[in-house]
Amino acid sequence: MTRLYIVPIGKNWIDNFQNTVQSKVPVPDVAPDDLQREEEVRIWGTTEGRRKRRFFEEMESGDRLLFYNEGKFFAAGRVGTAFEDEDVGKTLWNNSESRFIYTVSDYQEISVPREEVALLLGYKENWYPQRFLRVSPDAVNSLLQQYNSIEEAFQDFQADNGPDGPEKSDEGKDSPREHTEIQWQLIQLGLAHGYDVYVARNDKNREYEGNRLGEDCIENLNLPGFSPAATRIIEYVDVIWLDDDFIAKMFEVESTTSIYSGILRMTDFMVKVPNIAVDMHIVASTDDEDKVREEISRPTFQHVLEPAEHCSLGYLSFENVRKTHETVQQAGPLQDVF
Repeated sequence: MTRLYIVPIGKNWIDNFQNTVQSKVPVPDVAPDDLQREEEVRIWGTTEGRRKRRFFEEMESGDRLLFYNEGKFFAAGRVGTAFEDEDVGKTLWNNSESRFIYTVSDYQEISVPREEVALLLGYKENWYPQRFLRVSPDAVNSLLQQYNSIEEAFQDFQADNGPDGPEKSDEGKDSPREHTEIQWQLIQLGLAHGYDVYVARNDKNREYEGNRLGEDCIENLNLPGFSPAATRIIEYVDVIWLDDDFIAKMFEVESTTSIYSGILRMTDFMVKVPNIAVDMHIVASTDDEDKVREEISRPTFQHVLEPAEHCSLGYLSFENVRKTHETVQQAGPLQDVF
């Protein structure tokens, strides 16, 4: 199970957070060699303490992070590389006690009231995060009573940022508008080829060039034989093409969200519905192709994918989607699309 860490940021440290997490910084010379390959990173840490050390030593790449300040959770991300080094804390924040260091990937700004997270985790209403901690398995299980995964809960966190969902990214090149453009084109391609099309529940009211994404799409997923838990997992998949009651293709567009979370949603669904036959695509820029293929090849995902003889999960480029959309606009539907 993915771990979830709560990271309170005190008012005396918020400027430091903005300088080294909200904004990337050059990798410190004293950081481990494997980080020196990166030009810039988002990086944070916590101070010495017996409980903090235990939480820190359990930390693994991919674990979820929630950052808290003054009554709300204002940012989220994942653990990248974790290491202990007092020199990094001294170099970055002039504080050698900040020795438990970790980089932050998939950084996103959110705005979730403290009370909402407390409710999800089964804490008392007056709970306030006061120190760095790993959320207990019992608290995570409380969250999972409402959601199928931490990933799905984070989708709701992001959707709460505004009527159009989050407009934020981990890399400067990522663009919410690009995400919406590709999503719109996938919707139109599905409709042009005679499919019923479903768009993620938190994206239905987004607009692209004055067009609402949910226009002409089905409102709800009604899938005979599927459990409610299986259906909830894919309610946040960006675009789904359906042939009557059968899922034909699923697309996760990854210009603004974590590639890891998109693949996790697909494989979680396969675990819930092991005998389904469906083509699944992670849609990303050409620059991210290697990253997508690397994530798909993780042993955790391959353990699910290899036995699934009738399913496929692969990479699809933005460029391919744009070219196909243009071709269909000019020449009509294709015999074989993606």
